[in-house]
Amino acid sequence: MTKLNYEKRLSDLKNRRQEYIFYKSTTDFERFEPITESYELYTVAESFKYALGAMQAVDKTYTDNTFKTGDRIKNQLQRLENEGHSLSFRYQGSVTNNTHIRSHSDIDLLAITDKFYTLEPPQKPSNPYQGNPTDELYKLRLDSICLLENAFPAVNVDTSGAKSISLEGGSLSRKVDVVPSNWYDTTEYTSRQDETYRGIMVLDSQKMVRITNTPFFHNYLLKTKDDASLQNFKKIVRLLKTLKADAEKEINLSSYDLAAIPFHMESSTYVQSNTPLTLIEKALFFLMDLCNNDDKRNSLYVPDHSRKIFEKAKLVDLQRITLELEDLYSDILKEQKTSIFN
Repeated sequence: MTKLNYEKRLSDLKNRRQEYIFYKSTTDFERFEPITESYELYTVAESFKYALGAMQAVDKTYTDNTFKTGDRIKNQLQRLENEGHSLSFRYQGSVTNNTHIRSHSDIDLLAITDKFYTLEPPQKPSNPYQGNPTDELYKLRLDSICLLENAFPAVNVDTSGAKSISLEGGSLSRKVDVVPSNWYDTTEYTSRQDETYRGIMVLDSQKMVRITNTPFFHNYLLKTKDDASLQNFKKIVRLLKTLKADAEKEINLSSYDLAAIPFHMESSTYVQSNTPLTLIEKALFFLMDLCNNDDKRNSLYVPDHSRKIFEKAKLVDLQRITLELEDLYSDILKEQKTSIFN
């Protein structure tokens, strides 16, 4: 095991999680400075401070700024009503379920047409849409690109992605991905009329197909798990994402996978982890077990059961993130032992 450079990691953690915020006092003294987070005030070993900071949610001030940037894009896209579009807007991604690890995280803005919706079989429409859904979404994409390029001339509008239009730079403090899509009404949504169970269909503009996704149900499942775990589940998700970001070797596990894997740790195990160190230990044992148990690992699904986790995630990447967590756990134990005897 290699002892990690926690001075550097703490610096990287701070830079990743914080940004300079404008303050104006009652005496009109103006300044820019980052928010001091609670983990920075702990008098503990550097390795443990790093772990505590990595598990902590990004400050709400920064997260609110991400949504404000998305709202700027949304406000412009609403002008597409003049082009004959009728749209609803929603957000998706790690910022919406509070597992993001960056103050300046990007966010997906779903631009959802209200002209038609797709029904999950065996449901059948009483008044079928007469147009071509794929062509309609493609037109929405083209009109969105044109409007956004005119509205934000100093912003880089990247249209190379098949599913989204990316906006970054200029006056935008965050990257925003606009995703043309339509509603997908599942049988569960039709029965309950609860948007939690309503899906979307995203246009792949290169293959000219629509792909079904359930971002609101995904967020609901993560919140339910976090509540059942006394808010320990999302701490581990953030920790794993941070370890991936700081790892020297590339770890090809997506943000989605890094939420899906610890989702399968028993809620009772999370609840029994009454200290941060115990929580790290339990998560490490869980990951080690997955590395060594092929049948168990290969049976795991992502939270909404749309696919198996390890259809895309590879064993070598699971082993790498496990080793990162093992090194961190070992370093915390060593530093704590040293502090006791000094």
